[in-house]
Amino acid sequence: MDYRELTQEEYDRKLRMVVVGAEGLHARAQDVGDGRATIGWGYTFNRDNNVEIWRASGIELTQREWQTLAAIDAAPAQDRTRLGLTFTHRMNEADSDRLLRASMAEYEGPATALGMPLSDERVALVSLTYNRGAGMLNGIHNRDIPEHPIMDAIRDGDRAEAWFQMRYNCWGSDPLTDQFPDPDSVEPGLRKRRFAEAQVFGLYDDPNNVTPDEARSVYRMLQLHRDEIDRVERNFGVTVEGEAANRDRIAQANRDYPALVGEYGRVQNIADALEPARTALLADLRRSHQDLADRLTNENFNVGQIYLDPGRDLRGAAEVDREHPGDNRAQNAVRREQRNTTTEDVDPNHEAIIDSRRMTRGQNPREIDSNDLLIGEGGNDTLRAHRGDDILIGGAGRDRMEGGIGRDTYVADGGDTIMDSDGRGELRWRNQRGRDELLSGGTRAEGDPANTYRSANGEFTYRLDGTTLTVSNTRGETMQIENYARGDLGIRLQDAPARGNDRSADPGAQDQGALGIDRLSPQDRAVYDQMRSAVQARGGYNEEQIQNIAAAGLLEFKRRENVVREPQDVTIHGDRLFTSYFPNGRDREPNYHANVRLEDVANTPARDSLQQLDALNRQQAAPAPQQEQRQDQDAPTRGAR
Repeated sequence: MDYRELTQEEYDRKLRMVVVGAEGLHARAQDVGDGRATIGWGYTFNRDNNVEIWRASGIELTQREWQTLAAIDAAPAQDRTRLGLTFTHRMNEADSDRLLRASMAEYEGPATALGMPLSDERVALVSLTYNRGAGMLNGIHNRDIPEHPIMDAIRDGDRAEAWFQMRYNCWGSDPLTDQFPDPDSVEPGLRKRRFAEAQVFGLYDDPNNVTPDEARSVYRMLQLHRDEIDRVERNFGVTVEGEAANRDRIAQANRDYPALVGEYGRVQNIADALEPARTALLADLRRSHQDLADRLTNENFNVGQIYLDPGRDLRGAAEVDREHPGDNRAQNAVRREQRNTTTEDVDPNHEAIIDSRRMTRGQNPREIDSNDLLIGEGGNDTLRAHRGDDILIGGAGRDRMEGGIGRDTYVADGGDTIMDSDGRGELRWRNQRGRDELLSGGTRAEGDPANTYRSANGEFTYRLDGTTLTVSNTRGETMQIENYARGDLGIRLQDAPARGNDRSADPGAQDQGALGIDRLSPQDRAVYDQMRSAVQARGGYNEEQIQNIAAAGLLEFKRRENVVREPQDVTIHGDRLFTSYFPNGRDREPNYHANVRLEDVANTPARDSLQQLDALNRQQAAPAPQQEQRQDQDAPTRGAR
């Protein structure tokens, strides 16, 4: 993290501006809603060194006022607010400035302990400390309050994580009886202040010159804390989709802190804050994946549609609750804040589960369609995309990539596994030259092993085993496609034409009895007829080709009958005939399908497909071989002990 350093004069001016702008002037001692006695620019009497600070300030007080300060210092903590509210001195701006300077030393403590230079970042942290208390950042051992996670983030130089902790995870806690959205909650006002302080701190060293590493750091932060960011923005700010809270505290910060806005710019919503990282990350991806450069654009992915391996995991809530079991205001705050942190450093080989599913809110939630970008980076990651035209980039490691409805693009390499819901889209192999080579299938020559196909350039071999397609390259690396149906992901497998097969036969209708259609079971015949009707309705094929396509579609459905358990929908989408099964309803994933590409099977004789179907049915109907049971002479009999 590169600090934006300041001179002493600049630092003093900016610190006063931020603190004074946030606190406001309290001429008389009063309870501002937090259960404390406050005066001046947010000075609280709830301490044991009031006399020392007020003497250092040089403010002239009456004897009675000095006695009140001494009584507060000597009183138990629970009595200090009551006594503080009896302090009679009336403050003006000049006295408030003197008191602020005299009391500031203790609030500088956390920043000084971290070695922060005079800088904008230090201004933000000291303002936060002034409001929150040094002990809540440094930790208070005898009250079981640990060091706040913002301290470790700054110590590690992790600007993005420190920014998150300041903006979202350092507001304190209401009394247990006044938790938000209770009308007596003070959380909304504190959220407004944290939004502003995070603007002062900054998410980037220089937002106009964001490096790829810095962009990834920002997106790791976003992925690690996505749920909490969304929750806070939904209640107090503006979500990444632009949905503003009922009372937008970001807008209020821009209204109520004009001096801060003039110095540091308007307090940004989360989408605007992430914009420089999105721009830098997508530019870097276009350089790395030139074959996809036309898709990796700002127009295709908004800032919230990019999901990147966070490189670490949050602490478990149960672990935090065990460590901080108290049931008071301070421990309530500690538990909430500790759940939004991690004890782990960023691991380049972190194993992540990245899931882009988002649901609408309300009584009948539904999945939101969006084009998402999922990036695994290192480690054996699981990437799950859903509705939309998504791009999944596995990165290093043995990754699993699952796509939903839409034209998904997979960038994979050796050891990866792909499963696509509807077979649309494409699969690319990330090769040693840094190119993403499109996998388009191959041809099986006469004499080649069954179900084995080779690409035209000889780079790839495809082996089909049931519904699993294994792709190998010349280096001996392999990847697998699960629940594969011929033509899925644009991978076309062509068999050598049978000898003597005349593809130029008369295009008239074929005799159904000769084809074997009349021997189909009633259930299979019903599916065949549905397929035949769908192809006929589409048009463009003669009767023989219609029968060929319907027979091939039925064969593919029967091959995948253990997955596509019911033919709930038989229809043509694009260039394919689909048979689909929706176990949870049509609009909910997962859904399962069998499909054939029309052009691939239009000239495959229906007789050949139905003969294969007959063999498949006989194979499935055959009883499982009985495994010979042999018992060793010395082995115990059943039931022996």
